[in-house]
Formats: sequence, C-alpha cells, structure tokens
Amino acid sequence: MAEGKRGGWRLAAALAVLSSLTLGCGSTEPRRPASGAGLDEGPTRWLMLPDEEHQYRRLRTTREVVDFVEEFWRRRDPEPDKPGNPFAKTFYERVEAADRLYSEGGTRGSLTDRGRALVLLGPPPVLRYGQKKVPAWNPGRAGAPPAVQTQTVPLETWVYPFAELTPELQQLILDEEGPVPEIVLVFTADPRRTDLIDGEKYLKMAARAAVRR
Repeated sequence: MAEGKRGGWRLAAALAVLSSLTLGCGSTEPRRPASGAGLDEGPTRWLMLPDEEHQYRRLRTTREVVDFVEEFWRRRDPEPDKPGNPFAKTFYERVEAADRLYSEGGTRGSLTDRGRALVLLGPPPVLRYGQKKVPAWNPGRAGAPPAVQTQTVPLETWVYPFAELTPELQQLILDEEGPVPEIVLVFTADPRRTDLIDGEKYLKMAARAAVRR
C-alpha cells in the first residue's frame, strides 16, 4: 500500500510537469514553453543543480522527462521508504506563500529574489530594515563630464541563526566557511523591484543541501 501511494505521488508530480509542456500531435519530443511552465523555468529552477539543468535541457522524449522528474524529487526525499515526500510538500507550500507575498509587476512571487530565498530557506527568523548609500551617476549639463554622487537605497535584511538551519546546510557551511553565528541575505527594498545584493552563495548551498543522495 505504501509503495502504491508513493508511486502514485511521483506519477502525479511527473504528470503535473508534463501537463505544462506543449506536445506536438504524435510527437515524442516535449517543446519547452515560453515562460514559467518547464521544470527549469518555474520555481523548481531554484532547486536544480548545474548538472541537472544540463541534463534536463538534453531531454527529448516524454519518457525521459517522466524519468527525470521522478528521479529529481527522489533525490530530495528525506524518507524515500515512506509514502509522500515531505521536502516536496514543504517546497510547494513555500512556493504558494511566495506567490502571495512577493509578486512584482508581472513576475510571480516565487520567481523573484525574495521568493527564491523563501522557497530555499523558509521565512527569516529575523527581519531588519535599513539604508545604504551607493554611487550614482549624474550626467550633468550637456558637454560637462558626468559626476559621481551618492544615493540612499533602502535595504531589507533576512537573518537566519546557524542553529536554525537544516543539518545538511549547516554541514556545507562548516565545510566551506567554518563556524558562523548566522547567515545573512540583503535585498534592495525598492517597492517596484527587490534584488538580492548579498548572500547568493547561501542560496546555492541550500539547493545543494536539499539533495540527499
């Protein structure tokens, strides 16, 4: 019974991806959609490692896509011998939350920088706001050389105490950086667009830490 439920979940996940791929009539070659639907174009892109992205882009048949999707989630299943996949469940819950909280213009929230952070690390235990002066160009009058000035940029900082990270991510950080009390992500806090300006390495580590085998 457990195996049946687990197999059914994996098939459902694979079919969900396949349903978003437009297939030519009678063709076995999945065509990538224009935006947001492929495994490497929606929020699952944040989980894909470089070798997986390379492999995914080389897939040609529907069967290859199904096998890839099943293996993709199996590698991230912390309890492969039990029904369901707790990691995938948490991932899609975070995607839903990011879509509600962080949409920017025509971009869904889970595809923004803050959405990526929420999907990979969860909500920040500590949230800070501040400002920073950065260089800005002033073109000046016609014929005059441009002048370098400064402008104040609002910042949003997400802080994750080391002790609250997953054991897998903790180990990666210890291996590559040594002991740290916390990890910090810094975003520009413009209402129209929020960009990550510090902490990219931790998001990449979180994606690697998600792979269990």
